[in-house]
Amino acid sequence: MEPGGRTPLHEHPVPTYVYVLEGEVELQSHGGQPHQYKAGEAYIEALNHPHQLFNKGNVPAKVLVVFAGEEGKPTTVAAK
Repeated sequence: MEPGGRTPLHEHPVPTYVYVLEGEVELQSHGGQPHQYKAGEAYIEALNHPHQLFNKGNVPAKVLVVFAGEEGKPTTVAAK
């Protein structure tokens, strides 16, 4: 994710694990406080809860996302 970049507002209907490989990101969840994560840190996203990931830093950020889903079913959906 380039500096200033962000994901669309979305949610996950399956368990989702995120590990920050490079840089730093900010997770903003609907109704919650923003949380910053830097390289080497990880978190699990809430199920079916709207959120966005932002790169507010000056260098690109890279994250590894692991979904524990079922084949043929979506892992990410647009937030309602």
